[in-house]
Amino acid sequence: MALGRTHDFVNLIALPACLYYVPKEFFIPFTIGYLFGTFFLSPDLDLPSSKPSKRWKKLKFIWRPYQLLSKHRGLSHVPLIGSFLRFSYLMLLFIFFYFVLLGISSKYLPEIENILLNFDPFEMFSNLAQREEVFYFALGVIASEIFHVFIDLFVSFIRKKIR
Repeated sequence: MALGRTHDFVNLIALPACLYYVPKEFFIPFTIGYLFGTFFLSPDLDLPSSKPSKRWKKLKFIWRPYQLLSKHRGLSHVPLIGSFLRFSYLMLLFIFFYFVLLGISSKYLPEIENILLNFDPFEMFSNLAQREEVFYFALGVIASEIFHVFIDLFVSFIRKKIR
């Protein structure tokens, strides 16, 4: 398995080559997604002590259930499926916290209850899913994941050949 700094370095080196295939008007969302995927939504989020987990700092607790349910190099390391799982996990977490906040507001914060009742998280996700910028952001995350998995496979192959 490659070290975190190796993943970061190779992913950063590969970014310009990826941008060659991205329409110029989507360079920014793709790049942001690629960097976010490299540094924060890495397949290594399934490890509590990984660099990507530590980068979440005080928010790293949100990844604990994901880590408990994931086996390292399991589905989280399968391109497309891993990204889909992490995106789905974040969406479910957002919806969970929305309903918790809605429940709390009905009893303790009635002044924000109407704001929350007028907000539809499902509609928000539906609207986001239809935007091209979001597609290229997700494509950037997926591209960074593909390089991550490729590096893991390459390093494992080399180590087996050396033994």
